[in-house]
Amino acid sequence: MRLFTVREVNEVIRELKPLLLPVVEAARRWDSLTPEEMEEVERQAEWLLRAAAENGFIIRDFVNGIVDFPARTKDDEVVFLCWKVDEPEVMFYHGPEGFRGRRRIAPGLFPE
Repeated sequence: MRLFTVREVNEVIRELKPLLLPVVEAARRWDSLTPEEMEEVERQAEWLLRAAAENGFIIRDFVNGIVDFPARTKDDEVVFLCWKVDEPEVMFYHGPEGFRGRRRIAPGLFPE
């Protein structure tokens, strides 16, 4: 399993956000899409899921734009750096409990 640093996640976010945002926006208005639009969004979402898996991160939720990146703290705990598409950079992490356990990243918690 690939483990990301905060810096690496923020680099991925810069590339990922413009690809993910249109899918998130479409997912939020899913009921108003035409069947053709739905098919296109599904194709884009499938491509994003494959790209995420190939690159070691997980798109958890298209409606809320939630993406998790495996990481290791300085205390050797494996956690997920958790980013939402409307956040400017990764600012939170959580353990196996998932999104409901999100905590703000404290300075010095993760290695450079």
